[in-house]
Amino acid sequence: MPTLLAFILMIVVVIGSLAFLTVQTGAGTTTSNQPPIQSTTSSAPPAGGNLTVPSANGLELMVSTNATVVPADDSLQVSLSEFNTLTAPNNVSVAHDWPTEVALGSCENIYVQPFGIAVYSGHIDAQNLSQGERVNIFPPTACPEYIRLVTGYDFQPQSDLAVVLPGSQATPSPLVGNVLISTSSSPQRWSLPPGSYTIVAADEWGSLTFVYFAVV
Repeated sequence: MPTLLAFILMIVVVIGSLAFLTVQTGAGTTTSNQPPIQSTTSSAPPAGGNLTVPSANGLELMVSTNATVVPADDSLQVSLSEFNTLTAPNNVSVAHDWPTEVALGSCENIYVQPFGIAVYSGHIDAQNLSQGERVNIFPPTACPEYIRLVTGYDFQPQSDLAVVLPGSQATPSPLVGNVLISTSSSPQRWSLPPGSYTIVAADEWGSLTFVYFAVV
């Protein structure tokens, strides 16, 4: 009798252990003694988070937003920078290998940063980019006729600090850019009505990425 009781208790312990390690897929939940695996995506960074996209020549295009859901009559801040991942100075020539047309403002010829954004209505990715509906986020303005000559960028090690070439005697400055996307109506900016949108960010070395947000 004691032997039979011990055998029954052993079966209960084994079954209990198996139940604790059971993983139910689909709409169910996961039960385990290990922490759950968190899935990540590069499509939409969390509010205030950074999205990093590898580029050519040891560079990375970094994109950040301050929100992914924006109330109407408000605005969304988009920040971009080009970062040198190498531990040594990095002299990179311009490439003009833009995967799509992007900008930092109404006048494209006054910016020396090698990156920019565009905004499209709805959900856009690399497969349907050419068919997407582009939204004008920059106000019309008179632009100067001059175009500054840029032949390259001399980056500091592991930094977004760079000298825009030609200009070897210049002090390195951050290669950063900021765009304010307005969702409110004003004479100075285009407004975005409620809906879903895609920010397309790119640099001139062929890097391309997509960030999604909604206006509610």
